Amino acid sequence: MSRRILVSLLALACADVEATTSPQQEIAVARPEKNTAIRSEKITGGGGLNLTIYDAGSAGAPAIVFIHGFSQNFMTWDAQFRGLADRYHVTAYDFRGHGASEKPLDPAKYTDSNLWADDLAALIRARNLRRPVLVGWSYGGFVIADYLRKYGDANLGGLVFVGAITKNGTQEAAGHLTPEVLAIFGDVLSNDVRTGMTATRKLTRMFAGHDAQQWEVAFGSAMMVAPEIRQAMFSRILDNDDVLARVRVPTLVVQGANDALVQMASAQHIAKTIPGAKLLVYDKAGHAPHLEAPARFNRDIAEFVKQGR
Repeated sequence: MSRRILVSLLALACADVEATTSPQQEIAVARPEKNTAIRSEKITGGGGLNLTIYDAGSAGAPAIVFIHGFSQNFMTWDAQFRGLADRYHVTAYDFRGHGASEKPLDPAKYTDSNLWADDLAALIRARNLRRPVLVGWSYGGFVIADYLRKYGDANLGGLVFVGAITKNGTQEAAGHLTPEVLAIFGDVLSNDVRTGMTATRKLTRMFAGHDAQQWEVAFGSAMMVAPEIRQAMFSRILDNDDVLARVRVPTLVVQGANDALVQMASAQHIAKTIPGAKLLVYDKAGHAPHLEAPARFNRDIAEFVKQGR
């Protein structure tokens, strides 16, 4: 394992389910609180790769795009789909190599910033979203930056970074991560099944271990992503300060005070670099505020979208 990969990493997001989808298929997401009909569709993303996208709510409502994290999928946003679809057009997608999207093993499919940007742009076009708010968790911070670098923010309504980092592959980037995650991440990327599974179990417990069901989904989702894909994703050398400094849309940075993966320094850096960004700290949450405090998170997202319109 190269030092470049070991020194740079991030975190992930929660979700699973290899959804078998066809255009406009509806998935029943059954929960005690509310059932939400989620529409799913296959679209063509960057470089011709097939992606699975999801949406719920009215197409005429203000749009929110939820972007999951490393080795996860759209299911990490279940509580947001349930809690916000009655007022917003809620959308999400499975990353390339994740969930129900296509999973080529060629590293080049995961190391090109343009491809990640084009994937997100394809979703926005497919759903004809006008000035959507982008909400990126963990690795989703990289994807937002990829999009901004290629497409800018003129057509966006706002940005939300959640437990995110925007640097990778350098000593500075490693300083935005906790010693605990740095200690195991090389094993998370391992090709050895036992080593990778053991480390991934530890990793997912660091952000989803507070809830047995959420941890099972997070761990299962992560194990769906091949080591070759994981390694390629973290082989990128990234420093997005130049992109962040040019942001002109409203921006919210959400960070859990007890995040076991990403240091508070990362959130502070993002908030400081983006002009006018607001930092919101969840005192009792860790790396996944949207999982650990979904009611508050949904209220904060709704208020942010409302203020930005």
